[in-house]
Amino acid sequence: MDTPPEAGFDRITALAARVLDVPYAAVNFIDGTRQWAKACHGMPTGSAPRGFAPCTWVVAEGEALIIPDMTQDARFAGTMAAAPPKGPGLHAYAGVPLKTEEGLSLGTLCVFDHQIREFGAKELDVMAALAEVVMDELALRSSTRNLTLARDQASTLRDLAQLMQHGLTPEETARQAMLILKDRLAFDWFALMCLTPTGSTSLQELTSSRGQAHLELLHGRFVNLQPLARETVLTHHHCFIDDYSAYEHASKELIEAGVRQAAWLHLFHASNQQAFVLSLVRFEEQGAWTPEERTLLEAAAHSVHAVLERTGHMQTLERAALTDSLTGLGNRRALDVALDEATQSGQPYTVAIIDLDGMKRVNDTLGHASGDMLLREFAHQLHSPAVSAYRLGGDEYALLHLQGAELGAETLLSVVERASAHVRSAGYPASASLGIASVPHDAPDATSALRTADQRMYADKRERKANQEREAILF
Repeated sequence: MDTPPEAGFDRITALAARVLDVPYAAVNFIDGTRQWAKACHGMPTGSAPRGFAPCTWVVAEGEALIIPDMTQDARFAGTMAAAPPKGPGLHAYAGVPLKTEEGLSLGTLCVFDHQIREFGAKELDVMAALAEVVMDELALRSSTRNLTLARDQASTLRDLAQLMQHGLTPEETARQAMLILKDRLAFDWFALMCLTPTGSTSLQELTSSRGQAHLELLHGRFVNLQPLARETVLTHHHCFIDDYSAYEHASKELIEAGVRQAAWLHLFHASNQQAFVLSLVRFEEQGAWTPEERTLLEAAAHSVHAVLERTGHMQTLERAALTDSLTGLGNRRALDVALDEATQSGQPYTVAIIDLDGMKRVNDTLGHASGDMLLREFAHQLHSPAVSAYRLGGDEYALLHLQGAELGAETLLSVVERASAHVRSAGYPASASLGIASVPHDAPDATSALRTADQRMYADKRERKANQEREAILF
């Protein structure tokens, strides 16, 4: 109703007038109170009250209607058939209903003539065919609207999917998703919340100026949900409230503040006792949730779920990529990352290279399972508040001390001696060779420090071996 003229409908009325040889033709739609002309040929468009013209009866009966002379019909003698200015002075009328596939009559395709005229079956067949063309135009409009909505949804999903490439945290990802949705629909308060049976937390939120004015109240009523309301949210994945004042858990204060619509959509359940949801609030001027908005929000919530889930998986994979699977220590890549960060900080630091001596003997005498256990036991003892430990591969480890170079070497030596003593006390015939270097005291950069520490480790290994050989000769 009340949309601008469109060439497709205008061509149909012009064709109807030409084929049926009448001066006037129209495509009319009818709602609860009025008849409105979408397209007219030979007369101006406009509205008329229901009952003014025969089209109302065509829609009500759902059947074609022919009136050869409206001056003889009491319903229209004083309206359509009346001479100006009381009426347009028309006599003949023929109209067919515009029906949907479900049989609903939306309006009519109709023709008028100033002359008294009979319309036969041939004319009605022509009008019925043209009425189908009108419905095809409406179907095309509906399809175009649906395609536009689908395109917008696809655009939203694409924008949300691209967030996965930005390396954001789940909370940051959710906030960017909210900003994308902000361009697609109106809201006054939009929040990502974490809900549990005992409490709720707002992780991210966006507000309009009106929402900002009531932010404390929104937090108090929507974030700090009462137990029954929280249980309802936890057990209902999607909910759109068109009339907040009628909602069973509505807050009197929020109703008085002007809240009229609310919604929540689950993103995912981290567990049966925890849920992450998008919550929205709109004030009175926004109107009810439209089907398009619901579809968009549901699609967007699904996409945000995928973003958050994939972000979590990516973080898990990244942690795995930086972790040695056998010992749980950082791997060589993790060490490189840590050294880059240490270099960028500009602060002095100390590195150590460790080689676990006796590993081959353990494998040969006790088996490889015992060898793996030795690697894990030794790695476990390298944990220290001031030290980061890494397994570089095989029986080689590295340590990094960032809290000043003065105590770095002493701290790292103490950690290695403690780990060596532990594995020996556990019955493993093993010890550790150690090389330490600091930046910038022993080397100008990380690469040079690792090379220096590696050289000192091999020097320590040679010295240990030489001492063992001397002891063997003496005894």
